[in-house]
Amino acid sequence: MTTVLLAGCGSIGLALGTALQAAGFNVIGLRRSAARAPFLMLQADFTQPLDPALFTQPVHYVVHTATPAERSDAGYERAYPGSLKHLLNALRGHPLKRFFFVSSTAVYAQNAGEWVDEASVTAPVNFNGTRMLEAEQLLLHSGVPATCVRFGGIYGQGRNFLLRRVQNGAEVQSDPPSYTNRIHQDDCVGLLQFLIEKNEAGIALESIYLGVDDDPASEETVCTWLAEQLHAPAPVRRAAAAGAAQNKRCCNARIRQLGYRFRYPDFRSGYTAVLANQ
Repeated sequence: MTTVLLAGCGSIGLALGTALQAAGFNVIGLRRSAARAPFLMLQADFTQPLDPALFTQPVHYVVHTATPAERSDAGYERAYPGSLKHLLNALRGHPLKRFFFVSSTAVYAQNAGEWVDEASVTAPVNFNGTRMLEAEQLLLHSGVPATCVRFGGIYGQGRNFLLRRVQNGAEVQSDPPSYTNRIHQDDCVGLLQFLIEKNEAGIALESIYLGVDDDPASEETVCTWLAEQLHAPAPVRRAAAAGAAQNKRCCNARIRQLGYRFRYPDFRSGYTAVLANQ
């Protein structure tokens, strides 16, 4: 049976493991703290060197979905390049078919509203993007078959920061617009499972995929629509100076061409589902 190791089992890892197990995979979770799951869960801090004896079964796939314990350069170094080194060392000799690393659109520095894709220049200026890109490069040069998935802003049940911001009267940049990129957490799970199943079927995968929905709408558009749904105050529109940062617009053509179909292709469909469960 094909075994998938989920390194970091938060909400996405637990949901992915449950879905993969239902699809016939043998699933093992790995996380720093204890947690209940419908599959085998190992407890270890993989920001530190791991004992290879921890893994008593042959591992075929790894999905790294860890998050840093602190938002600092040191925290990101431990959580991403550091933990990847420890996992790769501990799994040396395992029959790895592919290692998936959940990365971020923070690896891009473009901020003038440009469209970016997997071939666009990556030159992050902040520590989070820098450490993510360092981890990507470490993995892609490790000799292990690997794919990095750059997710945009993840939202869904339990991720309510934007809803609270809108309810409190959001201030938004309107002129020039500031673009946003996002993906519903259910599509994070669906996309990762889709890639594993494609690889199992012998379909060649790329080394990089952007994981974002179809609609990199402006901050003003998103917040105005949410305010209407929440019966909250309309956002306060703030005009910015000419040449102000506009973020970037991420293109998901590559994952769509592979055949993935988003459950929530835009913020309206995704947040409609979120609000229905509030």
